[in-house]
Amino acid sequence: MDRLHASAEELLAFAFEGEPLRAAAQQHFDTCLLCQQQMFSYQKKISSLISWLYRTCCPSATALSYYCLPDVLPDFERRQIAEHIVRCPLCTREVADSRKFLEVS
Repeated sequence: MDRLHASAEELLAFAFEGEPLRAAAQQHFDTCLLCQQQMFSYQKKISSLISWLYRTCCPSATALSYYCLPDVLPDFERRQIAEHIVRCPLCTREVADSRKFLEVS
């Protein structure tokens, strides 16, 4: 690889965390099919991992929906879900979507 290629670490940080590439690496990336394919491969693997891990430690979709409704869940379960949502962006997004849906309904 020439010096303009983004390193595997840079591509992973870009794919996983959205960190920007170095300016020279970004210019190279914009025209290099090899780097673009590598990035696509990383994004696909990351997506697969997130799909596999999602819900293994998360409350069920039903529990998240009930969390959005007043007085449905016992207090201890509401607290558990609230603590989880602080740490889990996927569940945070799902709760936000549920609340938005409930506002429209």
